Amino acid sequence: MDINLELYRYFCEVAKNGNFTKAAAKLFVSQSAVSQAIMQLEERLGCKLFDRNTRGVQLTTEGEVLYSYADNAVSLIRNAEKKIANMKSLRDGEIKIGASDTVCSLFLLPFLDKFNATHSEIRISVVNRTSRELVKILKNGAIDMAFINLPAEDEAMLEITPVMQIQDCFVAGAKYAYLADSMMRLRDLRKYPILMLTQNSTSRKQMDLFLLKNNIEIIPALELESLTLLSEFAKIGLGIAATIKEDVQKMLGNHELYELRVLETLPKRSIGLAQLKNVSLSFAAEAFKKSITEVLPLA
Repeated sequence: MDINLELYRYFCEVAKNGNFTKAAAKLFVSQSAVSQAIMQLEERLGCKLFDRNTRGVQLTTEGEVLYSYADNAVSLIRNAEKKIANMKSLRDGEIKIGASDTVCSLFLLPFLDKFNATHSEIRISVVNRTSRELVKILKNGAIDMAFINLPAEDEAMLEITPVMQIQDCFVAGAKYAYLADSMMRLRDLRKYPILMLTQNSTSRKQMDLFLLKNNIEIIPALELESLTLLSEFAKIGLGIAATIKEDVQKMLGNHELYELRVLETLPKRSIGLAQLKNVSLSFAAEAFKKSITEVLPLA
């Protein structure tokens, strides 16, 4: 049976006011429209809902049963409409974001700070994982969007917006600073202890692929899951770190680390904002995405 919610809304208003005229005024419709609605509902249900008296109308036994259910239902729908209106105006809502430590520090934090300052009622949660793990979580629907290293697995399922370019590089601390004075070949790095990310990371996979294309095999002396640890370990002389230049820019400027120059041109990569194709973002998530894409340089 199809349900006409408008009929029940009219019914509840009459029941609350005990009067068709007052109900019509509250609903901003004519009294005849209210009378017609009640007649339709009584015909639909096959029972009388109101008895008339000198002061207006009174619920019948069946009317009281209906009102005990309908009033809650109408209230729930009204609350839902109010909730959606608040979400649309960004006075309510939630954003679930996935990002790695590196993406948070290099790119995301200023956007989170600005968005939170202007939309403090929006709840923001950030899931911290590797790019590969974030794609899996995104596909499961646990997050709205993910900021990942590109290229990504399962790109056919994703809508991706590049948001930042990054540059791979090799850096060393004071112990190996002398190597920065001259140009090197990548294969020469094999003479020294190399610090790299673990093999499950997108950055490591891309570096391994580049080395393979250049017929170079580097077996790292140490594998870590954090770029921060790579740079800190390189700083104290444990080896030469394969890292992202943007992540160590400050340490390079302070001469805590030194970039090694290699003859081969290390490729630039990108960080991308990924969401599932054909899956709509919430008002809050769409607004956050817009706050980022609006300030990106034109392609």
